[in-house]
Amino acid sequence: MSKRKDRIEELLIENETLKAENKVARERIAALHALQQVAQSLTSELNLEPLLKNILRSSIEVMDASAGSLLLIDPATDDLVFEVIEGGGGEALQGQRMAKDKGIAGWVVTNRRPLIVNDVDNYERHYKGIETATDFKTDSLICVPLLAKGKVIGALEVLNKRSGENFQDKDLDILTTFAAQSATAIENARLYRDLRAERDRIVALEEEVRKRLARDLHDGPAQLLSAIIMSVQFAREILTRTPEKLDKLGEELRELEPLATKALHQLRTMLFDLRPVILETQGLAPALESYVKRLRLANDFAVNLEIKDFAERLEAKTEAAIFSIVQEAVGNARKHAHASLLELGLARRDGNLVVTVRDDGQGFDIDQVDRCYDQCGSLGLLNMRERAEILNGKFSIESAVGQGTLVKLVIPLHQVSDGTGPGETEG
Repeated sequence: MSKRKDRIEELLIENETLKAENKVARERIAALHALQQVAQSLTSELNLEPLLKNILRSSIEVMDASAGSLLLIDPATDDLVFEVIEGGGGEALQGQRMAKDKGIAGWVVTNRRPLIVNDVDNYERHYKGIETATDFKTDSLICVPLLAKGKVIGALEVLNKRSGENFQDKDLDILTTFAAQSATAIENARLYRDLRAERDRIVALEEEVRKRLARDLHDGPAQLLSAIIMSVQFAREILTRTPEKLDKLGEELRELEPLATKALHQLRTMLFDLRPVILETQGLAPALESYVKRLRLANDFAVNLEIKDFAERLEAKTEAAIFSIVQEAVGNARKHAHASLLELGLARRDGNLVVTVRDDGQGFDIDQVDRCYDQCGSLGLLNMRERAEILNGKFSIESAVGQGTLVKLVIPLHQVSDGTGPGETEG
């Protein structure tokens, strides 16, 4: 009888255990299902700020927590930044930074491992400065790394279960799974943000090109064509009213030819600037030679070009980028420098291609221009620097008020050569 009673008690205990395990399993399945639904909605959100808020809010709800924070690594400084705070009066932490190796979040990010801390006060890695800033008492927390394609981009942290219970391993597993999905969504949103920024930059560049072309057309060919039309009208008046003054008519016609020639030259120069066909067919050196010839015809200052030990072809995109940098530098000198001499250089030196544009103009304060660049309304310097970065080149400007300007670009030739050396032909 005693054995039977013991057996019944064992079965009752086993039954209670199974009930408890079943309850835990149901709770886990429900939490996973809820997070799965949230994760599916995250993939459709491409705006970073609302996405981060949705991630944190969903984490807190599913974990039945009181508060939480989402931190991302700033690639520029390697700091952890509190991007989103939810609950606990943590608004004061919004945007705050801390070293990547500081606090529990820093440990999780550095070690790429999730962590449960159910006795925060006695945990040595706890950064108490956070509680001081928020006036929120943290008893327990879960912190998991945000991993996207094997790279840590931040950490997700939830604090204090509403029930007062401790966080458990099952909570850690669920949040870790959700963090992995969230990290992918964050990276997608960042990519979308960068693409939009690049789109806006391209639109701004196109707008600047249109404005520049409009100015050049107005100040150049348009003025000349207006003068030609006025001369033609005057010649017609001579023929109509005073046909005896044919010598005056001949004088007017003789003046028309140089005006028309100059207008045609300016239009061809603009077409050359927009698409220098010689650059595509013959390469950088011949294109610069042709460019300098056009500059000499169109400007009242001297222009020199010196090419040393360089005649080969480079990759097409490299030649185009270098030529654009030279055009931008020359354009700045023409508009702002008031120079009497412009010197262009193209030389092979120590395995590098060295491109220089030097003028003897009035120069400028580089630091001052950099400080107020956002308000200047011109993207010229930025364009040159970005193109140089794309080429893995070193771009520099040397200038001082009253001492002219030197624009210099140094590019490693082994990275940009297309294999066609001096005297060789492609194909």
